[in-house]
Parts: sequence; structure tokens; C-alpha cells
Amino acid sequence: MAIEYAFSRVEPNVICAGQPDEGKACSVVVGMTAVDGDHAAYVDTTVTLTGAAIVAPESLDLSAICNGAADDGDWKVNLAAQIASQKTTPHTWTGVATPPSVS
Repeated sequence: MAIEYAFSRVEPNVICAGQPDEGKACSVVVGMTAVDGDHAAYVDTTVTLTGAAIVAPESLDLSAICNGAADDGDWKVNLAAQIASQKTTPHTWTGVATPPSVS
């Protein structure tokens, strides 16, 4: 099965009341989840906005912000490595182990 990637968290943070750019987004929390069968991994970061990028939340270029964060952080490579590691890590057997009698 191929790994499926999705932006699972996109949360703009706005500038507080009383500030010059009140109500405009100053940062965006971006998170990505990768799933491969029963295995999953997650990574996130906060992207700080500056200059002309500080706009109302509905005017954000979320594609550029999210994909830029993923590319800058090499998220697909890192998440794939986490999933590969999970697949090789021993896990608890789900059967029943009958304990022996004490001798």
C-alpha cells in the first residue's frame, strides 16, 4: 500500500485586538499526517507570516503556506522514514500466552 499524505491541521493565528493589523493572520500552524495501512505518523510546525503575507485569514494562500512548510521540512521523506521504522519495530503479539506453573 502506498503512503497517503494529508494536511490534517491548518490553524491561522490572528493578531490580537487593539494592534495595528488586528484580525489579520500573523502565523499558521500546519500539520501533515501520513498513513500506510495500520501505520501513521504526524508532523507540524508554525509558519510565521511577515510583510504582505499578513492578510485576513480567508485571503491566505494556504496551498503555498502548507506545501512550502512540507517542502522546507522534507516532511514526506521524514514521515515515510517514521512509518518504515514503525513497520520494523517489534509489536506485542495479540494471541494468548499461557504462563507456565511455577516450579
